[in-house]
Amino acid sequence: MESQHTEQEMPVGSLRIGLFTDTYAPQVNGVSISLQLISEGLKKRGHQVTIFAPRFPGYKDDQSNVMRLPSLKYLNNPPIYVAVLGTPRSTWSLTRRHFDVLHAHSPLSVGLLAYLTASTKRLPLIYTYHTSITDYTHYVKFIGGTSVMKYAARWFSAASTNLGDQIVVPSPKFERLLHEQKVRRNIHVVPNGIDLSSFQTAKNPGSIRRKLGIKPDAPILLTVGRMDPEKRLDFVVDAFVRIAGSNPDVHLVFAGDGSARKSIESQALGTKVKDRIHFLGMVARAELPDVLHDADLFLSASTTEVHPISVIEAIASGLPIVAVKDEAFEGMIENDQNGYMVPLNLETYADTISALLTDREKLTRFGRHSAALSEKYSIEGQVKALEKLYMEAILQNWRGRLIERLLPKDIDKIPGRISQEINKILPGRSKENK
Repeated sequence: MESQHTEQEMPVGSLRIGLFTDTYAPQVNGVSISLQLISEGLKKRGHQVTIFAPRFPGYKDDQSNVMRLPSLKYLNNPPIYVAVLGTPRSTWSLTRRHFDVLHAHSPLSVGLLAYLTASTKRLPLIYTYHTSITDYTHYVKFIGGTSVMKYAARWFSAASTNLGDQIVVPSPKFERLLHEQKVRRNIHVVPNGIDLSSFQTAKNPGSIRRKLGIKPDAPILLTVGRMDPEKRLDFVVDAFVRIAGSNPDVHLVFAGDGSARKSIESQALGTKVKDRIHFLGMVARAELPDVLHDADLFLSASTTEVHPISVIEAIASGLPIVAVKDEAFEGMIENDQNGYMVPLNLETYADTISALLTDREKLTRFGRHSAALSEKYSIEGQVKALEKLYMEAILQNWRGRLIERLLPKDIDKIPGRISQEINKILPGRSKENK
């Protein structure tokens, strides 16, 4: 987040940055979108960026700075591929590429490659904790829901995070989570950012209403994002059935795709208001502002969010929000100012939405406040914060290597106070030499 006071910006030379991710285009999710925005933002500021991601069969990148790694399909709907690190020879040739700093955005196979590369080249490694691993164990085949798997996920979450030299989290929610998991590394809160100007206006106002046959004055409730079980979209459908009973013109629109889409469509078809529930499927990012500006209210029922880009896009578009209470929305939703966070209770959720729909003046006022809140979440602010962190990590790494060259092999023989200060720069050095 950008500083609230003005200060002279220190010039930063061109850095060679490696971004490592297990999810990237053509996959559409928060991490993939965030990586694309960060990469473009860093390049605009003169840095050289290489993105390492799993190969996606049939997809060709339109930019030359993306390096695809051999992969295997893990899930079919939506298709998800995981990287295979390859033979020792191919891995070694990869680690010989030259960078100033590496930034991992996943703890899985590509994240492991980032750690191996950083260790081999003795480079600083930044790790962004995007997803609470313990909330996604159900995706592991056969044993995902077991207590053993959940325990293993908590252990892996802390262990993989501690591999980074510096840790980035998009929200205070995850900073607290990692402290609870006993993560020892320095943790920095750097909120997600977007190109705000892209969402402040619509290019084709009314285009989604015309496409779906919705009247100009009919209220539209909207959700955007992955249609997966943890998003609780079945809860949204149940709430809409209650809302639609007293609001005969209201419509519900889902924009996105995912493993739960078929079940949600089936659920919608079984309701008396099926003609007012619409599924747009995956929406091209360029068309998303039009979808958001045609809506009246943005909905969320998930409690597994980190710092959802979809909500930043919604408030940048001037939409009020009603969401199930979650710490991830801290700073994005202010109760009774631009929306409401309510308990996971169907009646309370539905009644809150119904009451808001009847007060057009409040909807307008909430929308203006949403737009004002979104100013904190620019991609420019996020990139500058990361750039500063990269420089700090590079300098710390350089100081550590310099001191390491000058030290005797057994630093335990150095007087205690000095030894303690050295270990702040070179943690674990004395243990390694024992």
